[in-house]
Amino acid sequence: MTGRIPRIARVAAELAVGFGALVVIDRVVGHGNAFADIQPNPLWLPVLVMALAYGTLPALAAAAIASGLWLLHAGSGGGERDYLDHLLHLSLPPLLWFVAAVIIGEVTILRVGRYRLLDRRAGIAQRNVARLTDAFHRLARTNRALQVEVATDARTLGHIVATATRLSAIEPTERRAALASLIAMAARSEDFTCYRFAGAEARAWLRGATAMTRPDILPDALAMQVLRRSEPIHVGHRTDRVVLDGMGVIAIPLIERDGGSVVGCLVIHSLPFAALGANALAEMAEMGGWLAPLIAARERNAATMVAPSGRAA
Repeated sequence: MTGRIPRIARVAAELAVGFGALVVIDRVVGHGNAFADIQPNPLWLPVLVMALAYGTLPALAAAAIASGLWLLHAGSGGGERDYLDHLLHLSLPPLLWFVAAVIIGEVTILRVGRYRLLDRRAGIAQRNVARLTDAFHRLARTNRALQVEVATDARTLGHIVATATRLSAIEPTERRAALASLIAMAARSEDFTCYRFAGAEARAWLRGATAMTRPDILPDALAMQVLRRSEPIHVGHRTDRVVLDGMGVIAIPLIERDGGSVVGCLVIHSLPFAALGANALAEMAEMGGWLAPLIAARERNAATMVAPSGRAA
């Protein structure tokens, strides 16, 4: 109700000003007979304005006021005419005003409703365009980022094949460097340490370029978990976070294909949490399949420490 008071007050004020001005003009300039000798009658103007501006109800109110003024001031002089003619003279203008108020007012209501509907649709369309534009820009940025990643990614097929051929090199240091490169490409991180089990103890056997300060011996709790489980241990599981605390984000058991025994463990120390998706975890689990035979082929009895250059001491 409070939201309609300003509109009602505005309509009332406009009606008062409009009809007040017409009454003053009729008194000063005219003959005080509600413009009976002027056609079309100026009392029609407020009805037309209310119908065009506000609709049916304000127009009917204006028609009622205009009819009252008309009947009040134009009723004299009826003795000079026939009764029916005089009655028609009095009733015809109010009738036309009320009919015009209803017709024009309803058209105005339909027009305003249509405008509001179109305005709402325009607002929805603008919001949809804004969302589509934002989605397009995000896709464009993602596309550019992927293009840059593809252009600068070292994990091309040719590079992988060239690195894999170095695994058969005669020089042990060359083989270690090739293996470290393959692990870094597969894990998408150079912060990793490959541990090899010698009994119940796991010692560092190979490191990534940024993992030189990582522990040389795998903690006992994590080593026991690796020996008991065949799937990767990662921080995505709440129960695995305790054993991985201070070590990394994922530990991949390296299981020998023939005997099924755990020969080592690959610990990735740092990795974005978003990279721990189902596909990434499956790819990392596959790393254990091809990395375990390489470790098993080495000297099983020599648990060597890793020098700062990434080579065994």
